[in-house]
Amino acid sequence: MTTALRLLQDSGEFDLIVFVIGSSARLNPELAVQAISESGGHEVPVVAFALPEAPEAAELLNRSGVPAFRTPESCADVVAAAFTRVSATIGEGARFAVDAAANTEVLDEKVSADLLTRQGVAFAPSVAVSVDELDCDLGLPFAYPVVVKVLSDKVPHKSDAGGVVLGVTDDEGVRRAAREIVANVAGYDPGVVVDRVLVQKMAPKGLADALVGYRVSPDVGPMVVLSTGGVLAEIFADSAVRLAPVDAATAREMIDEVKGLSVVTGYRGLPEGDVAALTETIVGLSRLAIDDPDVLEAEVNPLSIGAAGTGVVALDALVRRIPVAAGASAATESVAVPARS
Repeated sequence: MTTALRLLQDSGEFDLIVFVIGSSARLNPELAVQAISESGGHEVPVVAFALPEAPEAAELLNRSGVPAFRTPESCADVVAAAFTRVSATIGEGARFAVDAAANTEVLDEKVSADLLTRQGVAFAPSVAVSVDELDCDLGLPFAYPVVVKVLSDKVPHKSDAGGVVLGVTDDEGVRRAAREIVANVAGYDPGVVVDRVLVQKMAPKGLADALVGYRVSPDVGPMVVLSTGGVLAEIFADSAVRLAPVDAATAREMIDEVKGLSVVTGYRGLPEGDVAALTETIVGLSRLAIDDPDVLEAEVNPLSIGAAGTGVVALDALVRRIPVAAGASAATESVAVPARS
């Protein structure tokens, strides 16, 4: 049996081998699974199930790294989902990074917003201002009021560092806010030098805030997540997750799953939010899996959801990616995922 399995795996003609164990799995579980357990770790995986059910044999297989199922139906469902996922959502020739910790960079909010704008995410207008040039005429290209934020890839959580000042109404207020932010960040982390601030037009208050995130998991590949947004987003276990990219129908399913966003879907006669614009944002962010596979993480939080027909506005963003200059070495940190027939 060991020889037969190895020949099948090495032949280059199979994507996966399903092994069905008979009654010997109950009578002699160690003997029944020995050959299968030795086949783990090969490029062509082996999965197994026993008829009749044999929990001890399944446990032995799982320990050896061979997925074991209780029923043929569950085995078939998982195999179908795995191979459909590869061909339909990754696509031929695409790749995704599997080492999320090595050789990455965090982009500041302005650069993150520029990158995500290309994915169709709408951001509130903003400009970066040098701390050394605050005494000059600011000449903002938009009207007050504004929010002033620390602009640094070293301060991803700006509120924690005292790096955000809201409701600024004039140029002098921007200068005061910038000086306050510099002092706050220095107290929070003396190792961070703040040389720029982001001045962003304050958007009208929306009906609700959402968080739209993207992450490349080393286990399952690209994923997109939707949850309620704001500084307390991580407290509430209220989210929807899908493998990326997603289409509009799947994005709408995600919206319906997040209870905190029912306030924008017409719940009990409440004003409807721009669900269509939220759907487009989810789809656009999820397409990083195809459009920019060097992005390992991206988060828009908060995404302010306006009334129906008025759109959504991203108020903050964060992106982590493989550096562009590391493109050659990035190939060694990625896995080529061929399309399956």
